[in-house]
Amino acid sequence: MRSPARTFLLLALLLLALLLPSLPARAADPAPGAPPLLQRSSLAAVLAQGGALKLTPEQVKALEKADARLARDQEAARAAQPQPEDAPSGAPPGRPPGGSAVGPASGGPVGGMSGGKSRPPPPSRKSGPGPAELLQQQLDALDTEAFLQAMEALPEAQREKAIAIASRHRELIFEQRERERSR
Repeated sequence: MRSPARTFLLLALLLLALLLPSLPARAADPAPGAPPLLQRSSLAAVLAQGGALKLTPEQVKALEKADARLARDQEAARAAQPQPEDAPSGAPPGRPPGGSAVGPASGGPVGGMSGGKSRPPPPSRKSGPGPAELLQQQLDALDTEAFLQAMEALPEAQREKAIAIASRHRELIFEQRERERSR
């Protein structure tokens, strides 16, 4: 016959064994209303779900190497981005420093002796994405390229699940960026 203490211990261990797998998932869930915690890359999002994908240790190692390579490539892209202090100082692009936009080459007056009031320059029109947007596009392209290369090594069933995970990750990133833009 079992003692009550031994029965209690067995029940406690059984309960712990049943609850233990769900504890990390519950701890990782953000509070209701809080934005979800996002991974650094699509590959990192897939690696975070490695257990659900049933990745082998070799697959995990290959994905980790690909993610590390991606991190280096993205850091190199960030480092190559011109910094504000690298930008030319003084006059805006397309304007001669210290002078008027109107001059002899354009057929207009050179100095202030023309008797007319000088017009303010026309508002600059944004002809395309700014440097930050271009960098983000480059980082996204590097992420996509690394992800697609890494997926070639996975069997079809795992690949489909990994693509679904990465797609959801990208959706969350897009939503986060939209929230930040609207602020």
